[in-house]
Amino acid sequence: MDSNYRDLFFAESEEYLKEINKALVELEKEPQSVEAINLIFRIMHTLKGMSATMGYEELAWVAHRLEDFFDVLRSGQGVISTQMMDVIFEGIDCLATLLGDVRENRASLVDTSLWSRKLDSIMPQDRRKEVFKEEEDKSPQKNFFEVVKERKTKIFRIKIYLREDCPMKGVRAFLVVVRAKNIGVAVKSLPPEEILRREEFGNSFELILATDKDKASVAKELFKISEIEDIKIDPIDVESLKSFAKKDVSSLSPYLKKIQSMRIPVGRLDMIMNLIGELAIAKDRLLQTMQRNDPIGLDQATSLIERLVSSLQDETLKMRLLPMSYILDNFPRIVRDLARKSGKEVDFEIVGGQIELDRVILDEIGELLVHIIRNAIDHGLESPAERQKADKPLHGKIILKVFREKGYIIIEISDDGRGIDLDKVVKKAYELGIIPGNEAANVDAKRILDLLVIPGFSTHSKATDVSGRGVGLDVVKIKLVSLGGRLDMETEVGRGTKFIFTLPLTLAIVKAMLVTIGNQIYAIPLMNIRETLKIAKSEVKIIKDIEVIRVRDEIISLLRLHHLFGIETSLPENEDLSVVIVEGRSHNLGLVVDSVIGEQDIVVKPLSSPLKKIKGVAGATILGDGRVALILDVVNIQ
Repeated sequence: MDSNYRDLFFAESEEYLKEINKALVELEKEPQSVEAINLIFRIMHTLKGMSATMGYEELAWVAHRLEDFFDVLRSGQGVISTQMMDVIFEGIDCLATLLGDVRENRASLVDTSLWSRKLDSIMPQDRRKEVFKEEEDKSPQKNFFEVVKERKTKIFRIKIYLREDCPMKGVRAFLVVVRAKNIGVAVKSLPPEEILRREEFGNSFELILATDKDKASVAKELFKISEIEDIKIDPIDVESLKSFAKKDVSSLSPYLKKIQSMRIPVGRLDMIMNLIGELAIAKDRLLQTMQRNDPIGLDQATSLIERLVSSLQDETLKMRLLPMSYILDNFPRIVRDLARKSGKEVDFEIVGGQIELDRVILDEIGELLVHIIRNAIDHGLESPAERQKADKPLHGKIILKVFREKGYIIIEISDDGRGIDLDKVVKKAYELGIIPGNEAANVDAKRILDLLVIPGFSTHSKATDVSGRGVGLDVVKIKLVSLGGRLDMETEVGRGTKFIFTLPLTLAIVKAMLVTIGNQIYAIPLMNIRETLKIAKSEVKIIKDIEVIRVRDEIISLLRLHHLFGIETSLPENEDLSVVIVEGRSHNLGLVVDSVIGEQDIVVKPLSSPLKKIKGVAGATILGDGRVALILDVVNIQ
């Protein structure tokens, strides 16, 4: 099948699944919603037809079963119950997982026959035979489990240990997966391949491999990859393999996929084509002007090209922006599943879903938001019994709010739960040796909250299916910083907790102010700058060992960048100071530089791994003369 058709199929199918999940959450709240039932029926009918046309029989079969079920509901038979909704959601998860398996051309672990029997069990008795009597004949080809049983294929759970000093461990892990695929079917990797490639794992990982080879042959093949310390191979049976399938189908991964394609309005494409046409004409004009050696005409042509390139740049950047709803539409379903696992009732509200954000940032923050919501449901919100005792509504409340502020996108996730017990955090930190005993009594609230983002720190003594493993907030903070953002927290015992993400609007091209420090050039994003000033040295005062200046009745602390980066300043001792006032989320800050060069559009280039940890640096850019300038991370420099 033509790859263009495949891409279109997957893009549209994922949009349909998003609509279905949204409609199902609403249907669970309002079981009599005829509009939701009709919408889901129409989508299932469309999905069935699309899948059959593409030749994806298993997808078409599952969609057909769901279509028939909603046809029963449309006829007024059957009363929607909690058990019924669980089975329907499981069917949607089957579709989402199958869709991912087909896209990646991998063997599917979804046991659709098991789910089909569950669906039969919730049908009205008088409609089962009428609708489903021939389903056994319509069922798709044998699934992976049946094929494994018939062929008596060996299934191994393999744990690979890499050397402690293994360089580029992500590459090594990928090579192991590729070698495993050459000797059998690499059914699953733990963690998934995408995380292995990003090197977000320790020094070991696991593979589930179906193969005709014996244990010794598998070990011999895998040991051919260098930097492997040890390999542990254990045989497992088909039932154990099915347990992994259940984990896959119930996971959140189908709803946090990377954005593969975008829909762009035709009007925006027409605008870009018009600009490109004008730019081509301006190029010819520039060439003719240069041939005539006409200085005035050259200046006019250059100004025209500059204007056109700027307009083209703005339109192209807008193409990268997507509304937050692109990922947030999946969150009501995610919250519903997490609440069910925790045995809690949760009302979830999204405010500002129409706010647009760069596609690259959207790709990265989905899992971070789920971390926070998972913690809010498991740790933050009380059980219904506890809330009743505390005279609170039985349903907990989580609000995800998105808005713009000072050139940044702010995402707030707040709950009305128990809040963070700061004394408990200090006690745990003392037990772990993070805070000395003589300091434990005098730790301020902000320092206590900062303890929560220490890797592995958790006040939960027992891990659950939802959270409590000491993994989450540290990952969230590291990822936000890598995106040029920051994480803040506010909490009040008995009233709830709020986590605040501060993120740049885009990571591609930004307007910046170029400044010098010594013989180096740095770029400060213009959206962070309030103003630039020349300050006499006598105007600088000292308050508690901090240099400050007064600007229109406001006290602003100073940060000398040459001290921060360890650079020799070229500024004479008695020279006036060049100060760039930047706006942080909580307060303003004056950055002392040697000189201000001026404004310029810059292309943001990410830093490599060793440089990502440098405080105060968000990225780099290449200037017109070929020199590299570092981009200051104003949000996290304070």
